[in-house]
Amino acid sequence: MSAGMLAAFDAELRPPTDYLYLLLDPLAPCATEHALHIDALTRQLGEDALTRVPRPDLAHQPRALPALMTLARPGVAPDPQLLALIEATAQQDAGYRKRYVCALLTSAITPDVVAEQIVDLCRHTAIESAAFVPQFEPLRMELLMAALRQQLGGFLWPINHWLLPTSWGGFATLSARAKDESTPLPEVALHAQREAPLVADVLAAWRRATQLRLPYAPRAWQGLTVLPPQAAATAFRMIRTARTLGLGDRQNILTLTLHRLLIHPRLHEHERVRVDIAHAARGDVPLAELFATYHDRVWMNIATYLDAPQEAL
Repeated sequence: MSAGMLAAFDAELRPPTDYLYLLLDPLAPCATEHALHIDALTRQLGEDALTRVPRPDLAHQPRALPALMTLARPGVAPDPQLLALIEATAQQDAGYRKRYVCALLTSAITPDVVAEQIVDLCRHTAIESAAFVPQFEPLRMELLMAALRQQLGGFLWPINHWLLPTSWGGFATLSARAKDESTPLPEVALHAQREAPLVADVLAAWRRATQLRLPYAPRAWQGLTVLPPQAAATAFRMIRTARTLGLGDRQNILTLTLHRLLIHPRLHEHERVRVDIAHAARGDVPLAELFATYHDRVWMNIATYLDAPQEAL
């Protein structure tokens, strides 16, 4: 993440007619003495800077409601030191399952209307029996972005720009556009939201693996960011593949996905591996126990086989 990303977002994308908002999730950890704690920010910016997002599932816990903080009114510049602190905090949050800094938003509409718009977005992306999905959470927005691509802009309006911290430690900017209100959410987007908790599990395990000295993990991420770009989308695609192979148990899916991320993305195509996946899918033996019988030399031979040109096989 480049220095001054939030300042650049404000300077380049927020027109003079727009407010600048910060969206915080009090369900994520934030020390009371931290300068970005909601109480501290309210003291700094004023009581009228705080607007709670009325998510219906937490109506009985008002202090647990997401906080929409007005950082700057139309035509007014935000505090650059505060933007730098928000950016640093979002970067530190990258290793957490639940993130405190959810987004920076720009919109010409007032904070109470923006708060309602966020609730509407969450209702629109609700899955199955759930009446409300916390779509404002960065991971869920990242999955929605990966599923909808250019279509996502129609679901954000009239929020003009949405800057979210990503699973790999950077930021992504989403821009809105007007849309037909009857536009349904594609099935792939709903599927991604159903899998969001499992995607979070995969990302957590993947982050832990990058901090370990693993004996054989040729695909282990060694870049400058926490995880490679599009990490959440990659995890989601691998989870979908695991389900098409018959795996339904959470631990079996995690085992296969993590091995694909660390050893070879096409691991499931190898004949021996496919046989063991089938055993695990039937409930015979957990996949982790089956993979425990593979020594490093076996994994190396499998990876070499999968990398060999087809004509040479």
